[in-house]
Amino acid sequence: MKTTIQKLAITPQQHESLIWQIYSNWCESVSITALEYQQILGNSAINRWFLLELQKCEIEFHTLTDRYINSNVTEKDMEKCYKDCASKLFNIRPMALLNQITRSKTAKGIRVFNALTLN
Repeated sequence: MKTTIQKLAITPQQHESLIWQIYSNWCESVSITALEYQQILGNSAINRWFLLELQKCEIEFHTLTDRYINSNVTEKDMEKCYKDCASKLFNIRPMALLNQITRSKTAKGIRVFNALTLN
């Protein structure tokens, strides 16, 4: 059975770069401010959760593509399938972990989006 790297016809460094790009985009999608983005991006618990979820996506990718190994499926087809599987990550959020980051930005149960207050 081929690995993800072999199916996508990329180097291990390109695979790491692809994972980093997906993770960075996901972190951006669940954050509101640049500071929150940086906190989410650097949070080890969120990173572990993300990598576990990505592993599930890679299992799905292999399940979908293993039957096409001997056919005329191109690397571009494999890449599209991989990205389609990984895009499912953008529909899930570990709220228990994310709430730990955003909890300090909450005032009276209402999330604070900027420092401007009206008196």
